[in-house]
Amino acid sequence: MNDFDRQPGAIDDPGMKGGIEPDEERLPPGDTAGNTGGPGEPSVAELDLPGPDDPVAWSYVEPNTPVAGPNGEELGRVEQMLGTEGEGIFHGIAVKPSRGGDTRVVPADAVTRLTSAKVEIAWTADQLAAGEEYEPIGG
Repeated sequence: MNDFDRQPGAIDDPGMKGGIEPDEERLPPGDTAGNTGGPGEPSVAELDLPGPDDPVAWSYVEPNTPVAGPNGEELGRVEQMLGTEGEGIFHGIAVKPSRGGDTRVVPADAVTRLTSAKVEIAWTADQLAAGEEYEPIGG
């Protein structure tokens, strides 16, 4: 017997033309990244986004995000996240205080939590007011 005498659908025939049709969906819904399940299940894009209380990387925090102190009091708003994009190093946050006054720098070691909805720091309002004044590069 040679290859010409064999029935189609052998192992070297990926379409299995002479045999059964291949099962394209071998896994049940929800077992692949592009198939999150049936009706009512979240879409892939919804699964990829962090919730408002989920921790995020410093580069994910947007300007004007609230900044809260250790007791939960809003101390100000993020003016700018300070870091080195190319190396991914987080240096701190430029915060515009709620009490007014100049924008202050909160160093990375005083930041206790970053989420997309709020930044938490270990400083009180008085400590923020006494912090280093923020001077933008080139400004």
